[in-house]
Amino acid sequence: MLAALRGTRSALAAPRASVLPPADYTMAAPATVLPPADYTGVVTPTARSTAQEASTAELQACVYAHDYSCIANGQPFVAPNWLSDDLLTALRADARALRDAGSFVDANEKLGKRVKLSLTERDWCAPGEEAPSEARAVARRLFDTLLVELERVLGRRLSLEEHGAQAKYAIACEGEPLAFHVDQRHEALQSHEEHHGDATRRTLAALERDASRSLGWLLYLSDDGWDEPGGSGSGGTLLTYPRDDAVGECGVHACGDLQVGWLERGRGSEPVFLDGWAVPHEMRGRSLQELAREAAAHFSDEASLWASLRGQVQPAYQLYCAGPDGSRENVSPVWERPAAHERVPSLREMLEPRWRDGWSSTIASGHPRQRTVAVSPRGGTLVVFDAVAVPHEVTAVLAGERLALFGFIAGERPVPHGWRTEPGRAARRNLPPSWRPEESQGEWYHEGWARDFHHHFRYTR
Repeated sequence: MLAALRGTRSALAAPRASVLPPADYTMAAPATVLPPADYTGVVTPTARSTAQEASTAELQACVYAHDYSCIANGQPFVAPNWLSDDLLTALRADARALRDAGSFVDANEKLGKRVKLSLTERDWCAPGEEAPSEARAVARRLFDTLLVELERVLGRRLSLEEHGAQAKYAIACEGEPLAFHVDQRHEALQSHEEHHGDATRRTLAALERDASRSLGWLLYLSDDGWDEPGGSGSGGTLLTYPRDDAVGECGVHACGDLQVGWLERGRGSEPVFLDGWAVPHEMRGRSLQELAREAAAHFSDEASLWASLRGQVQPAYQLYCAGPDGSRENVSPVWERPAAHERVPSLREMLEPRWRDGWSSTIASGHPRQRTVAVSPRGGTLVVFDAVAVPHEVTAVLAGERLALFGFIAGERPVPHGWRTEPGRAARRNLPPSWRPEESQGEWYHEGWARDFHHHFRYTR
């Protein structure tokens, strides 16, 4: 069934006759209810039947009943009743059966405490399973269909399987909030590892992939009556803070550069992107690989060569905005990495002086142009938002247990050819991380030298 859905990409991407207006951030078109089915048990391969064809069509109708275009402009997409009642009930039972079997782990992270279970990116299997439960298989097929529409709306390749993609069950109990944060920061920022913690540290295998978190999503599975008198629970509200005057596409530029801030200069909040691969003076007219060939004779082994290059050659940075036609407008000079004894400028200080008063970071809180969009975790609600541009937090659960299936959709992060290295014992095809894994001491990698304010700071003019 998954292959069949992927095979319909060109037909599904055709323009629709009409879409719901994006004026409000809540798209409330009712989801099409899937035909009654037993979602328990294990998926077994079978020939496609008329019933399966009908089920596929109804899955597509559920996804395409909504307009997701608000995501491109930095707004959260919210759809109550996105899931059918049958699938909602089946996923609740699936999550609780896995918890009762001891599959969940306590995740006492910097952002907050939850009980979570990570599913495989490829097919959403739980640990130890050869195939996902029928409920998770149907949900994954639904998200494969959703992925096609999101690619069409955002105009970029997305993935549920590449590095950065995740799918997890999570249960939050009474008194457990999540702190204010964004889900993905630019790897050029020194605060990136501190902000995300060891959970996002890239392995050497992952470093070879040009992908990172692009969209965050939550599919709430809480029991009926949440936030209602006498209901199953209350609290655990998702609070998102999009810019109400954002102009242009937010989060990721067409070339793959991530957004790091906003600029106000009389025409709305403009996304500011950071080019983290500008060419420093050491590389003018040459690639990193060509530099390595020129210097190889001075080193006894390949590991020493690349370790030396890492210390001497790092990308320069430049901030820019995107024009209405997608053209690049540089709003800072090119900044090369300061020497060890020199002060590292903040992103605000990197801007041309005339723009600095209009600057604010993507992680700023309390900005006057931020709008609060509150989402109750009622079962069946889907939320999708840009992982880079939309800061958010979750209030404490007041009663009951908030149950959700959540994760991230990965997006492409291409590395310019001048920075790519040939595969070898000490050099990987490309290395875009902001810090090194312990086992890569003899390799070149993007260290990341830019700095922002502390990632939990209050906006001030």
